[in-house]
Amino acid sequence: MNDRDSEALLGLFLQKGYIQAKSEKDAEVILVNTCSVRDHAENRALSLLGTYKKFKQGTEGRWTKDEGQKMKSSNVRAKRSSIASRKVIGLIGCMAKNKGDEIFSKMPYIDLICGPSAFFKIPEYVERIKRSKRSERSPERLKEVLSEAEGRPKGVEGDKGLRIKDLEDRDRDESFYDSVYRKEPDHAQVVISTGCSNFCAYCIVPHTRGRLRPRNPDKIIAEIKENIKQDRRKITLLGQNVNDYHFKSQVINFVELLRKIDKIEGLEELDFVTSHPKNTCQELFKVMAESDKIKKHLHLPFQSGSNRILKLMRRGYSREEYIELTNQYKQITGGTLGTDIIIGFPSETEEDFNQTKSLVEEVGFKYAFIFKYSPRLKTKAAEMVDDVLEKVKSRRHKKLLDLQKEISASIK
Repeated sequence: MNDRDSEALLGLFLQKGYIQAKSEKDAEVILVNTCSVRDHAENRALSLLGTYKKFKQGTEGRWTKDEGQKMKSSNVRAKRSSIASRKVIGLIGCMAKNKGDEIFSKMPYIDLICGPSAFFKIPEYVERIKRSKRSERSPERLKEVLSEAEGRPKGVEGDKGLRIKDLEDRDRDESFYDSVYRKEPDHAQVVISTGCSNFCAYCIVPHTRGRLRPRNPDKIIAEIKENIKQDRRKITLLGQNVNDYHFKSQVINFVELLRKIDKIEGLEELDFVTSHPKNTCQELFKVMAESDKIKKHLHLPFQSGSNRILKLMRRGYSREEYIELTNQYKQITGGTLGTDIIIGFPSETEEDFNQTKSLVEEVGFKYAFIFKYSPRLKTKAAEMVDDVLEKVKSRRHKKLLDLQKEISASIK
């Protein structure tokens, strides 16, 4: 989903006459699109943002206390400092929504902070910030303006427009998807819904991307047809849980949407991610089996093979139901499976882990994304004690990775 968001946002900027810079140093605008699903992802983003402080310091950034005297003796230095100070640095995406208020206060060199719902407004915000930086100022005037801005850390669209923060949860404007730009020449990702309303105990997505918001099916189909006109005939549908798709005004669910898309002339290949076991059904499998365009592969996260852990995770199905579902899928479609697994969820015992291991062996996944549990603030699991030792998580993680490598090698 983040890849598609970044691609769509870049497309909007290209439409407005921007070009891609060769490096961060050369860039006029730097936007860091972030994920909050795991702690590791947020830490990496924070580290990267920290390296951008250099663009706003000394000769590469804003005037320091001594800059006024330096400017008098070096016009070149002053010019370079002025150019660097006009660089726009932004934090966007899920981490912005999750920790935007804190980062806005602690990292004053970041000009823009926007959550996922505000992406369609980012080009407008960047232009406002750029306009505020264009005027030539004396060091004295700059010091005065920066002082005013620092005194208003939450000044969003006023306060001379130097910094903007938009963490509002709203429906995304469909214009966000209008750009025809795609990174791949023959493949396109198409978002069918944003957000999620499942509230699994460990997952922060509903808190960062909001509740489920399905896109209008007519807009989805129009976007796919436009991609086909551009000779991108392989399409991947995206959603936090595609099976939850239900557009009330047209009374259309995900299976019906698939049928409509499958009929589009010129489409060669269709797949989708991600499905949730609790509402994946035989009707979906039959549509997949009947179509010569839909790939016979299903990404179906099970997260844990222990019924006790599944209940704590609030997943809404049992181990037995999951295995029966995968058996039905294989019988009807003859296809392959991929999955997600969390190791070391609070209170996970060796027996719980062995049940996860045995499920992997029984189902036989083509691939599996295996993660060590990390607490996410605002989630139900964050209220639990993270009592599985890191060394135990690492041992179980490696054991499952090694097992999955053997299984993957045996599946063609």
